[in-house]
Amino acid sequence: MTPELREKLIQLGNTGNPFDSHNGIRVADVGDGTATVEVVLQPENLNSWGSPHGGLLFTMADVACGLAASSLRQEVMVTVNAGMDFIAAAAGHGVIRAEGRVLHCGGKMCFCAAEVYDEQNTLLCRVNATMYFVGKKLEL
Repeated sequence: MTPELREKLIQLGNTGNPFDSHNGIRVADVGDGTATVEVVLQPENLNSWGSPHGGLLFTMADVACGLAASSLRQEVMVTVNAGMDFIAAAAGHGVIRAEGRVLHCGGKMCFCAAEVYDEQNTLLCRVNATMYFVGKKLEL
């Protein structure tokens, strides 16, 4: 990946989706088939028990998987299937990060995985996702 493509993908990840921006999701890094996103937890990111909401963790993993796939192929995609396993609860403060990677990419489908960690590097959840390339070039 060129430095220019990396910067364009980070910029797209940080400005291209109002939902992600609203929830404080920021792209920390993009590599060849990998991506890392982070959230500095705020009260609005928490569930009733004071932990990060599962929907936030899922969204972070989905974004990390999508950006990892975009690093290999700059094409619009959608998630067609994803499964999540919750492993541990996190404190309601600090930084949460999701690390996504491509497992296999070919044709119209891209298979990805992501793990979400808290500041202490505790594994919070794992996600497997299948992405579908829709045949439209990303506007970078």
